[in-house]
Amino acid sequence: MTVLFWFCAGAMAYVYVGYPVLLFLVSRVFDRRVAKAPITPSVTMVIAAYNEEEVIARKLDNSLALDYPSDRLDILVASDGSKDGTNRIVREYEARHPGRVTLLDLPRGGKTVGQNHAADVAKGEILVFSDSSTMYDPQAVRAMVANYADPLVGSVGGDVRYVRDGEEASAKGRQMYWNYEASIRRWESRIFTVIGATGCIYSMRKSLYTHLHPAAISDFVQPARALIKGYRSVVEDDATCYEVAESKQMGDELRRRARVVHRGIKGVGFMREVLNPLQHPFLLFQIISHRLLRWGIPFLLIGAFVANASLLDAWWLYQLTFAGQLLFYGGALAALVLDRFGVRPRGLFIPLYFCLVNLAPLIAVWSLLKGEEKIVWETGPQTP
Repeated sequence: MTVLFWFCAGAMAYVYVGYPVLLFLVSRVFDRRVAKAPITPSVTMVIAAYNEEEVIARKLDNSLALDYPSDRLDILVASDGSKDGTNRIVREYEARHPGRVTLLDLPRGGKTVGQNHAADVAKGEILVFSDSSTMYDPQAVRAMVANYADPLVGSVGGDVRYVRDGEEASAKGRQMYWNYEASIRRWESRIFTVIGATGCIYSMRKSLYTHLHPAAISDFVQPARALIKGYRSVVEDDATCYEVAESKQMGDELRRRARVVHRGIKGVGFMREVLNPLQHPFLLFQIISHRLLRWGIPFLLIGAFVANASLLDAWWLYQLTFAGQLLFYGGALAALVLDRFGVRPRGLFIPLYFCLVNLAPLIAVWSLLKGEEKIVWETGPQTP
């Protein structure tokens, strides 16, 4: 039990502290800057939409107003079997902006299927993938595209800022979690390549796009496939967008996180080539450190708790660590109860969101064991 406890504690310390610190230090020594230039290749923005009548007009207005030559940027709305007024609204824009806005009215098949169809008909040299609820800064596309002046760059992601809709613990927790995650991606990018991208703001060369299985998570698999072909995937800090962190109930946020992890685990299976340590040692190291071990945290937490409970009589230090765990989980439980009454003490959302994030992989693994697929999505809190 002593070995189990310290193994679990050490592994968690590596995931949350050791790996980020290692990346930070290495990025200071091996900082491979991208050779950017103010180029303007043709760009097709692909917007995934399902029943988005409340936001699609605002998204199209935002996209049409981007600071990029209008004759070099067109917009494809991949409507995934929308049943509301989404298609009608897009057709109105299509009529007012011929050649710039196009509706792809598709049967329900999921986000990845819609992107596959869009890539087939896209005219741009660069594909930019976005969600209907994501609003881009005016310079976002121009900032991403500048990276393609470097012939080694195959995929470029941006940065998302979550605008809280109220003070819900899930919204505050998601922003904190993303700030941490964005730093890791930034350091990975500086060293060589980033693992995955942010689904609501990433781009790639159309020539590198690979048709994916409907269950594959494109913003994870596509950048990795670009790397296999010899290209880098990088992060552009000046390409920013905004989303409302709208999962107001913890249950909604938990389902969203579980879906992301489920598709991420499946995604590893769709790019087995990168798991070869002889061909892609650094990428494999990143996947293990940044993804697989992160998804394994709940099992390490359980192992540490059980092992610690059996060691209470061995040393006073184990009594302290066990008391710390009880206090932490108790704080999360208290935050959950108080959140239901609209009471949100400052700081208590941290243990609550930590527990939520690490409950999601357990749900994802269970759904995988049951053979479930997470191909389509619902609007609102579960938007991908």
